[in-house]
Amino acid sequence: MFPPGHYGLALALYAVVGYALLSRGYARDALSGGGVVLAYALFPDLDGQFAFLVHRGVTHTLWFALAVGGLCVLVVASSLRERPRREALRGALWAFFLGSFAVVSHLLADLLNPWGVMPVYPVSPALYSLDLVRATNDAANYAMLAFGVGCATAAWIAGRASETDRSLVQRLYRRVRRRESVRE
Repeated sequence: MFPPGHYGLALALYAVVGYALLSRGYARDALSGGGVVLAYALFPDLDGQFAFLVHRGVTHTLWFALAVGGLCVLVVASSLRERPRREALRGALWAFFLGSFAVVSHLLADLLNPWGVMPVYPVSPALYSLDLVRATNDAANYAMLAFGVGCATAAWIAGRASETDRSLVQRLYRRVRRRESVRE
């Protein structure tokens, strides 16, 4: 896939995670996590910038996903150093998840075209491909982007709706309680 397709599938897959966070009241984490996933969604295609790397080689493997997750942990390590141990561990795991998730979403997008991916190379040179659409198909790339934006928007609306309902109920309850205490 081209960048629009990769961004679209990353958004569509992350919409599930984003919804889970939003519905529990973690809006900032949901948004920042989505930003990290989008920022790293094209990371495996950096292999085209280096002559010594083969495109869809080592950077298109699950091992690379683990390495990018580790890189994300190193990026946030200095900010986690001052935090309590449990909070730092959660932050490190979250960073690892986001980096790995971004690369896996890239691999899944590349799985859709005939060139496929070798997810456990060099352990196994098996090539996996669904052969659904060519990576150069602009219509498919932009359709995937539109689908991802739609999924992310639906997750945002659905996830925030539960928070809004809850706060509305809480506000109404507080108003009723205040009126009762004034009358007494």
